[in-house]
Amino acid sequence: MGSYFKFVPLLGGHVDNSIRVISTDGAKTIETALGHCAPVTCLALSSDSNYLVTGSRDATVLLWRVHRMASASTNVPEPASGPGTPSSASTNSLASNLADKGRRRRIEGPIHVLRGHHREVLCCCVSSDLGIVVSCSQSPDVLLHSIRRGRLIRRIVGVDAHAVCLSSDGIIMAWNQSLHVLSTFTQNGILVARVKLPLSGSIGCMEVSFDGKTALIGVNPCSDKDGSTYDSKPWQPKQQGTETLSAGSSDKQENHTLDVPSPSICFLDVYSLQV
Repeated sequence: MGSYFKFVPLLGGHVDNSIRVISTDGAKTIETALGHCAPVTCLALSSDSNYLVTGSRDATVLLWRVHRMASASTNVPEPASGPGTPSSASTNSLASNLADKGRRRRIEGPIHVLRGHHREVLCCCVSSDLGIVVSCSQSPDVLLHSIRRGRLIRRIVGVDAHAVCLSSDGIIMAWNQSLHVLSTFTQNGILVARVKLPLSGSIGCMEVSFDGKTALIGVNPCSDKDGSTYDSKPWQPKQQGTETLSAGSSDKQENHTLDVPSPSICFLDVYSLQV
């Protein structure tokens, strides 16, 4: 999940509505951050690990800043004496390297409360380069918020998504569990590609490569006939001062079936959604 958090997990969903940084050594809580009014249902880091976003049952998305702090417990060895003693320059370099290893990324915030959803947030993602946060909830709209000001800048109406991810090129990938449809859209809500998975398969996880060209999806067997555990009632609220875009053009495009075995791990082209 990023440089430091790659080895130190972030956990949500606690009874105190917190997110926690857990050490892999002894499973100790390194840090606890509070901000939501209900359990955290999803979280994601930006690719540069500078921002963290968390979604909750309270229908909000919180934006956090992740920054480095020097550890007070960093120990620098005393220089040895005698033959072979390193020079002052090498000693300073060693001390600097040890200080860098003693730094830890810490959670600061929340710096913005991102509103606009009306039901439990299911998935969220953030990009520092693009300056946006993308999120989806149990109400069928995908929302785009600004990192800088935390404002709702776009509502893509009609994209009923249960999971989303964002490429470095600004392509939004959305998975609809109810319809078994995987789609990609531009930030303006224009459909790029759409495929339908067999009813026997369901996407358990998905991610886009750093260059934004390839998507990785994990396909799991689906226990239910329709694979749906979410309520997909139409919900299209309008908010003053926000741009509302419709993805109705996607209804005119035929769904192509992505014939993949289940379980499996597949690499797809982001722009065509072909294996």
